[in-house]
Amino acid sequence: MRIAKAGAVTAVLVLALAACGSDPAAGPAADASTVGTPSASPSLSVSATAPNELSPANLASELLGRLSAKGTFRMVSRTTTAGDVAVVTADLRISGDHAGLIATGGGRKLIKTGSSVYLKDAALTGDKARPWSELADGGRSSRSGKQLLRAAQVHALIGGAAHATTFQRADRITVDGVPAQEYVVSIDLARATAAGAMDGYLTAGATDSLPEALTVRIAVDARCLPVQLRFTLDDRRTGRADVTATFSRFGQKLTLTPPSAGRIASPETT
Repeated sequence: MRIAKAGAVTAVLVLALAACGSDPAAGPAADASTVGTPSASPSLSVSATAPNELSPANLASELLGRLSAKGTFRMVSRTTTAGDVAVVTADLRISGDHAGLIATGGGRKLIKTGSSVYLKDAALTGDKARPWSELADGGRSSRSGKQLLRAAQVHALIGGAAHATTFQRADRITVDGVPAQEYVVSIDLARATAAGAMDGYLTAGATDSLPEALTVRIAVDARCLPVQLRFTLDDRRTGRADVTATFSRFGQKLTLTPPSAGRIASPETT
């Protein structure tokens, strides 16, 4: 990530920001004044609000609405913990009848189609011919699989912005060459998780060892799509984790195919 400098880069950024709402895939433009205060779980929106006009009342609904309208996207996250860096790459489909994802990280691969989740880890199954296992609560594959699934769904944090105690429009930046407006929000974790606003990444049961609030930096491009999240999880049990997640490849074709039955290990081995 590079901070945008004055001059030509800034001029390009201002022009790009002014064009927000012209994305043809987002549907008919609506008057930004019609966006109301979000409910416990923000309803989705695809209005013509510009990225430098977002507010606590509409940031979550606008961004999640744009993602839903695109349907698919790629997420790449880097998590730094005590000097170690873990990278997770995921391609997600979050709308339609075939929602799911494909994720890789830590030498493992995960596929989610509907309510079924499969993890590929031959070391876990002990069978190279059957490296896949279907996740089930209590199984040996459950812990590592759920960790990867959670990391792949970090975009769910955006929903927590509807429960922000502080909200600030910060710097204009560039993310992988894309001009963006950054926002800094402090999310009330108790309120957000009670409302299920961040399900998929943080639930009420997962915040017991976290501070009361989580500060997240959200970068928004000219199409009102989120292009980056930055935050730090200070977990009393597992320690500090610095996370940067970037988003790209919006609306690209994504095929989700579960592993064949012959490649899935029996439940008793996983």
